[in-house]
Amino acid sequence: MLRMCRESEQAMRQIHVLHVIDGLNVGGAEISLRDLVQGLLQGGRYRVSVCYSTPGPLVAEMAALGPPMVRLPRLARVDPLLLLRMCQAIRRDPPHIVHTHLFKSDFHGRVAARLCGVPVVVSTLQNCDGWADNPLLGRIYGFTARFADRLIAVSNEVRDFAMTHTRVAPDKLRVIPNSVALQRFVDQEEAGRALRREFGIAEGAPLLGIIARLAPQKDHLTLLEAAVRIRSALPEARFLIVGDGPLRKTLVTRACELGLDQAVIFCGLRNDIPAAMAALDLLVLSSRWEGLPVALVEGMAAARPVVATAVGGVPDVVLHGSTGLLVPPGDPAALAHACIQVLTDPDLRARLGHAGRARAEAHFSLDAMVRQTSQLYEELLSRRGLSHAIPVSSAS
Repeated sequence: MLRMCRESEQAMRQIHVLHVIDGLNVGGAEISLRDLVQGLLQGGRYRVSVCYSTPGPLVAEMAALGPPMVRLPRLARVDPLLLLRMCQAIRRDPPHIVHTHLFKSDFHGRVAARLCGVPVVVSTLQNCDGWADNPLLGRIYGFTARFADRLIAVSNEVRDFAMTHTRVAPDKLRVIPNSVALQRFVDQEEAGRALRREFGIAEGAPLLGIIARLAPQKDHLTLLEAAVRIRSALPEARFLIVGDGPLRKTLVTRACELGLDQAVIFCGLRNDIPAAMAALDLLVLSSRWEGLPVALVEGMAAARPVVATAVGGVPDVVLHGSTGLLVPPGDPAALAHACIQVLTDPDLRARLGHAGRARAEAHFSLDAMVRQTSQLYEELLSRRGLSHAIPVSSAS
């Protein structure tokens, strides 16, 4: 009985953070949230719950971490019923902090949190999204930013984009880079060899890979055009396309039209990304726009060289000539040339991979992301007179 009372008292004194996200399909924002939730739950200072609209593969992974999960169905980009459902979820279990992720959750979650009197509201901005070029959407989104205490931008480029396109005040923004659990990518060599065997890829065959949603943003079509040029120079080269999305059928058809049906492997969603990274000789990202791509950080954590397009926050991650090579977006010839350069120079490949791992350790560790986010929470709670919710020293 005494133990139950103590546990109940601790729960009441914990800081309750409600994370709200559009969905839990596999993507950079969703993976970052999963890892952030895991980090926040360690140590006992935070109690975390999660609301989402679109189900996906990460629902089970998130639930396995232990936070209460609530699905809030969504009918449209702007949905009054979603706003009502969010208010109901907040009132059932009032949080100290509502932290929103992605456009629809930002838009509805900020308003719902303020309507319900939540003390602190935070949003994470993940991308330099094209919708912000629409003056109406950009202004509406920027207007709702006044309901947030702070916006976390995952890169300097995302911060600048938010100020320019949605007119967010600079003092509303804080840059906290997306990060990964680096230890997941250590000692994966045998798993990488097993993955190659699974798909019949010879041990010495050059293997390039992209790990990204099959959507227009990632511009897989440019990568396929580049693959034709790469195969002309390296006939044994194979291409691993990890992920799924609305363009899958289009991309499979285009690969066949280009004569790449035996060289390109569409392997769908995978839950063994560290093994996939270990199997690769080169990680490629052909995006047209980005915030701060988690896949690039994961590739560097796996000590893989990177060739990527110099868009959005990518140059914040990949240092050209040091941890990888950067090329213009939408340019198959430049993308192919950089890939061939790395694949035909073992010394360059090893140097880029080792430098990438060192950079990931120095700048993109999960511990750093969790610590910086927690510090922001503490700062904002203190302004509301709520930092005493649980003594910091008791969480260690």
